[in-house]
Amino acid sequence: MPAAYHRHSASTSSAATGPGVHVARQSGGSHLPAWSASGNEGLGVNPVRITTPEDDFSNAASTTTPLLDESYVKQQGSGWAFLARRVRRFSLRKFFVFLCMVFVLFGSAWMIRRDHAKRMAREAATIDMYLPPIAQLSGPADSARPDPLQWLRQNTVSNIDEIPEQYQQSLLETRPKAAFIALVRNSEVEEMVYSMAQLEARFNNRLTHHYDWVFFNDEEFSEEFMSSVSNATNSQCYFEIIPVEHWSIPSWIDTTRFDVGRQFMGSIGVGKAWLQSYHHMCRWNAGLFALEKRLAHYEFFWRVEPGVDFSCNINYDVFRFMRDNDMAYGFNMAILDDARSFPSLWGRTKTFIKNNKEMIHEDADYDWLLQNPVEDDGVSDGSQRVDEDDSNHDFDHLEYNNCQFYSNFEVGSLAFFRSEEHRAYFDHLDRTGGFYYERFGDAPIHTLSVSLFLPKSRIWYFRDIGYAHGLCEQCPPHQFRLTIDSETQQNPHARALVINVSLSDKHRRWEVMSQDVIRQGGIPGLACGCTVSAIDHNNAKLVPFESKQHKPEHPCIRLYLGGKWLEKQADWDREAEIAAGRDGSGGYLLDGLESNPFVRSHSDEPK
Repeated sequence: MPAAYHRHSASTSSAATGPGVHVARQSGGSHLPAWSASGNEGLGVNPVRITTPEDDFSNAASTTTPLLDESYVKQQGSGWAFLARRVRRFSLRKFFVFLCMVFVLFGSAWMIRRDHAKRMAREAATIDMYLPPIAQLSGPADSARPDPLQWLRQNTVSNIDEIPEQYQQSLLETRPKAAFIALVRNSEVEEMVYSMAQLEARFNNRLTHHYDWVFFNDEEFSEEFMSSVSNATNSQCYFEIIPVEHWSIPSWIDTTRFDVGRQFMGSIGVGKAWLQSYHHMCRWNAGLFALEKRLAHYEFFWRVEPGVDFSCNINYDVFRFMRDNDMAYGFNMAILDDARSFPSLWGRTKTFIKNNKEMIHEDADYDWLLQNPVEDDGVSDGSQRVDEDDSNHDFDHLEYNNCQFYSNFEVGSLAFFRSEEHRAYFDHLDRTGGFYYERFGDAPIHTLSVSLFLPKSRIWYFRDIGYAHGLCEQCPPHQFRLTIDSETQQNPHARALVINVSLSDKHRRWEVMSQDVIRQGGIPGLACGCTVSAIDHNNAKLVPFESKQHKPEHPCIRLYLGGKWLEKQADWDREAEIAAGRDGSGGYLLDGLESNPFVRSHSDEPK
């Protein structure tokens, strides 16, 4: 029985449980009471004279007071006859004064409530919209390519009850074939239920979702585990044992070299490198998982680790988004990895590229993963490209900058990870022994694979999914009000609307209209239970201080996004920042705290 594997984490302790966020919808409106006039019909034909205390007093004071004219009494009718004696003491004049007072009070209350409702409506129109950061694409514009932003605008629904029941059933029946997958031990049952409870509440418990859960283990699952996780979801659960050939040392591996190597890597601080089970886990996650028989029935997977946090409501179907927009891979963090874990990975990758150039996608964009270490500052701006036919630079001198998609969270196409390209690349690396002689991780291998064999338009950055695993966490922008910043001026349409708003306070209707028009350019706001984090604050958390590896000039996620995300302030001084005790990676115009609903990203503009 192999030793229990230890999963890769920047921290051995689970993330603290954050309070959930409940978004309440406040519906209000004024309801006016209605009064109807009472007629005298049906109350008798004989006139009735009403005697009041005032009349008695007048009669006592003067016997010459004439009675009411008989014709006048007939016109009044006998409508007062039905009133109780205690009410009859009021004169008509006092009664009408009382009605006027009631009308004034209720009318005033209604006006105040109406004005409050108007103010609330104006405030509701300023609820923030979200616009995901889009990577700058290097290939030609393709008008036939799906527009993921438009899809999100049309399919993000904060309240599932807003969708007609018949349409909900249709969505359920046309769901993509997708599942959550988890590689987990029996002893991690509490951490697994913790992750499931959040993901179910934030996403999967919607009637239109209910996607399956598939659990993998190298040993039999306990009854306690199966019962606990099954009770945490209304979806179907499957429990799979990994085949021995997928969880054992391959026949071509020299076990003596493996034992010596893992002890050495452990001694220099490479995380979990001394654990045999951890090497099995990296190898399985890198490529073998997609070959499991149970997953043959699915098209997409969402990897879920035990003990992680999902801090934002996910108000659209992530799997449907992937399918409808032809996405093959989704991530929500790109960070720097410890180069000591895989010293030969890039060399093995370059050999594969040389021998299989036809497999590299013509629109692949892997510039962001490359650097030229011979430059004075040891970094690159991400403009180098692996291409032996390009005489502008030497292919052999370009190095991998050790950036990676943080694969503990990933949503992907199983068809891609079963494709000829990925399987050939994985088999090539597997045969070199890098999973055992070194500590090849699934994260850099997935990153290199999707960057080489897919166009960048099929990779999506899920910045709107709040996620935390140990030290690594990201929380998207979710401010509650629109803010007009300097970049608004770059959008003539938005600028005209803002100017119209400021013309006069009397034209408040313009304000509501302009906000509504601007909001159509964004996606309904996020509800999160976390504090907004800068887009690149996780960059080097997995790289220990003692590591002397070359570091790219820009954080990994900025290299991936490109364009305006690499622009720095004109007066920024790197040396001054380092002298102030920081790492010299600041000074950017955009910090990723902006939801920025006004301006389309550079990559979203026509090429």
